[in-house]
Amino acid sequence: MMFALRRLLLLLLAAVAVYCFWPRSSSITGFDPERMSELQIIVWKGAADKKMQELILPLYEVYEGQYHLPPISALKMAFDTSRALHLFHTSPDAADQEKALLPLQTAFFTLKSNTKAGFDPGAVARMELMTWMLRADHAKRAQLTTAWSESLSLLYGRSAEECLPVAKKFSVASKLADEGKWDEAQSNILEAWQGIKSLSPPEK
Repeated sequence: MMFALRRLLLLLLAAVAVYCFWPRSSSITGFDPERMSELQIIVWKGAADKKMQELILPLYEVYEGQYHLPPISALKMAFDTSRALHLFHTSPDAADQEKALLPLQTAFFTLKSNTKAGFDPGAVARMELMTWMLRADHAKRAQLTTAWSESLSLLYGRSAEECLPVAKKFSVASKLADEGKWDEAQSNILEAWQGIKSLSPPEK
């Protein structure tokens, strides 16, 4: 009886290990735009309410369910992104917000190492943080669309001009989100992810 239980436990552990570590066809272009828009709204709401512990699951679904990262990598990236958001949203000033850069860089390094995308994790993380900072500083919101187009350009390997329509949708969505108009924000985010899907090149 004990031998059978041990054997069953070993089989279960082996199945878990295979699930967690088996290589997958991970991709930053394989997402479903509608689900991505839903998840982004969940993340934005959690970040706005400073409920960072509630961001782990939706972020994990983005990375495992939408980008198809192996579960261990997706979980690591979710924790790193959540930590970056926590550091950013609990910082008293712009200098302290810079502390979010390191976990954000780590998250993008994990994404790059699991996909065939050719982006520079450090550069993308820096531009991503810039969009966070511009969103938070309403006096500089006019610069947000340009920063977002540069961020998308670095991540997806297209020109900033090509990414501009998508960046405009994200900018409008962020303003609507700040006003609590979540349904309208999600509608714009959906159009943004659909736009990314249409301009995303095949990965190398």
